[in-house]
Amino acid sequence: MFHPGAFFTEVVLPPGNNPIPRLPFTGSLALLLFSQPLVATESNDGTDIRAGHSHEGEAFNEGPRQFAKLIPDCGDVHFPIQSTWPEAQTFFNQGVGQLHGFWYFEAERTFRHIAAHDPQCAMAYWGMAMANFENPTRAAGFIAKAIEHREHADDAGKLHIDAQNAFLTATGKDAVASRRQLIRDLENIVHTYPDDIEAKAFLACYIWQFSRKEVPISSPESVDALLQQVFEKAPMHPAHHYLIHLWDKEKAVRALDSAHLLADTAPAIAHMWHMPGHIYSQLHRYEDSAWCQMASARIDHQQMMETRILPDQIHNYVHNQEWLIRNHHRLGGAREATAVARALLANPRHPTLNSPQNRKSSVHFGRTRLLETLEFFELWDEALALSETEFSGTEPTDSHYFNHLRLTGIAHFEKGDSKKLTATIEEISRQLATAETEKTTAVDEARQEAEERKKNKKDTDRAIADASRSLTEQIRNLKEIHAELAAHASIQEGSGETDFTAIRRPKHAIALLHLRAGDSETALKLSKEALATNQTLPLAARIEILMQTGDHIAARETFDRLKLLSAHLDLTAPPFQRVTSIAAEFGEAPDWRIPVSIPADIGKRPDLTLLGPENWTPPPAPAFSLPSADGKSLALDDYKGKPLVVLFYLGHGCLHCIEQLNDFAPKRAAFLEAGIEMLAISTDQVGELEKSHQAYSQEGAFPFPILADPSLASFKAYHAHDDFENQALHGTFLIDPAGRVLWQDIGSEPLRKPDFLLHEARRLLTLQTLEFN
Repeated sequence: MFHPGAFFTEVVLPPGNNPIPRLPFTGSLALLLFSQPLVATESNDGTDIRAGHSHEGEAFNEGPRQFAKLIPDCGDVHFPIQSTWPEAQTFFNQGVGQLHGFWYFEAERTFRHIAAHDPQCAMAYWGMAMANFENPTRAAGFIAKAIEHREHADDAGKLHIDAQNAFLTATGKDAVASRRQLIRDLENIVHTYPDDIEAKAFLACYIWQFSRKEVPISSPESVDALLQQVFEKAPMHPAHHYLIHLWDKEKAVRALDSAHLLADTAPAIAHMWHMPGHIYSQLHRYEDSAWCQMASARIDHQQMMETRILPDQIHNYVHNQEWLIRNHHRLGGAREATAVARALLANPRHPTLNSPQNRKSSVHFGRTRLLETLEFFELWDEALALSETEFSGTEPTDSHYFNHLRLTGIAHFEKGDSKKLTATIEEISRQLATAETEKTTAVDEARQEAEERKKNKKDTDRAIADASRSLTEQIRNLKEIHAELAAHASIQEGSGETDFTAIRRPKHAIALLHLRAGDSETALKLSKEALATNQTLPLAARIEILMQTGDHIAARETFDRLKLLSAHLDLTAPPFQRVTSIAAEFGEAPDWRIPVSIPADIGKRPDLTLLGPENWTPPPAPAFSLPSADGKSLALDDYKGKPLVVLFYLGHGCLHCIEQLNDFAPKRAAFLEAGIEMLAISTDQVGELEKSHQAYSQEGAFPFPILADPSLASFKAYHAHDDFENQALHGTFLIDPAGRVLWQDIGSEPLRKPDFLLHEARRLLTLQTLEFN
């Protein structure tokens, strides 16, 4: 069983100023690793490389840029490669295990680590490409490096490289044909090396992945048979992951054994704890599914703290959390679902990683699931108060603004406030009229521009569609919400002409609305249909409808069914408060829930608290004490009890850094007004700090301290450093009064959004006072 304390084995660097151990580097990268280029330099092809950018190519500017560590329990895999570095095979096996667990961020780090020690290891670059399955542009950049060093791979490795290269460079070709060709190329590897179970595992993975991209699986049984060949040689191979995906939507019971095993195949990888939840959910074992997702989240949170990364940098983390919320819905856990949704909304926002426009982000799913939770559990007062909190999208540009309006209207209906419901409908009408006007303008402008450019009809129609697409979607959404709220209003008025087809609430909730409208026959029919998924809220509604229609015997039978699933019910939620009143008529105790019972087939579960924290936890800010231009030192402790923004920049010679400092300087007063201090840390020597001050766009010096760290010690401590190429990176950090890193941006380019950071800093500092449990 997984031991949390074995999560990471530190790679200890030697003492002294040289931050890189003396490793057997070869080729051009060796020279780069022992230099510190902080201004634009020239690459091998003669192009300028900006400070902070990789010398290996654009693909290397993103992703992890700190050394990897050996992490126990990433999977029992062995994929032989050729390398001049003795430790390469151990790290490569780790990286392959991480690929099988879709732990792409850490897999890329592992493969980069190998390339840093052996720049000619072609398979290291193949691994980086594989770790970017969902980012083909970066993957193509990595596979180009693999091709460059192809001669240093063994024969099997060459086939893997060639297969990926053909797939990733198939520009302009039929995408479906390219996917089929990759499958055939992997089959060729399997035929050439029949004992290569890693090739078989990846073949099974691609067959499943491409089944979602227009290459359907004609025979799941044949893929299952392929995976069984893997398990015959390695019963605990992490390819159980792929068997779960194979049968998830087909026949989940076929993957039940793999669900029981998967976490133990690679317990260091959070996603391997999540995946059994797919099978358990399909089999209506929602408690088991939720437990898996809670375990996965804690392991992810622990790893985030260890590696100092933000939640939305982890592939599938948000998916795990939003699925956990849905399982809490199914289990009747209103408070638990609300807590996870709010925790997602409390995660640090980032312009690219976590923004409302990113439909895979914490903020998007946090808002989506929070609105659902408040509606499903009839928390109408909380829904109406939502606009006064940090958890709502309150601007019309926010994708959730109109869904929030919808929930507001439903809440007014449920609370019997017809005037406010009417006012909400009128607001929807105003928003609809505005959107239609804006769409007309956008269409007219697009058509006029097309005519001026003399575009043909096809291109003109495409331009008009592109210009009006978001408004078209907005109008459709507004019309649906308007019709739905109008239907609620007609129920409230008792007009008898309600268009129930316009109502988008869950089936059991619509059944209750029919009962409210006097149509008990339809209420009984719909509530029975809603029971198919064996979830708590439909059962509660069914009990209520049966009682109100006089069938107390059936109500009691349904109550007994709900009682078996009652361990996680939030009895304070209105649907279950009403059931509790009915339970009293049946002679039940006020708390009629049955405790959790762990199924015998699950095996022993570890204590969740040992796996990591329940929510993302800001890591401690590393201490520093550095000199300023006047020779006096400033330390992090000098700002104890105060929020602080720290700008790590690459010296006075970095033009983009100086632009960043000039962006932040005029905003310093606004940051101070919010109680937030500011300082900058440079790679320059103390004697060169004055050159940065001279670059201030106004008279005098920058209005915040600038400190010198030519040793890059603080850069490394904050991970604003590329370990692989031994150069500083741009970094912007928000440190809270308790000395924790609440927010960060690290990369090849400096953050130049001071207004965004100020808004986010205020939000995060406010949220520190809120409870999420």
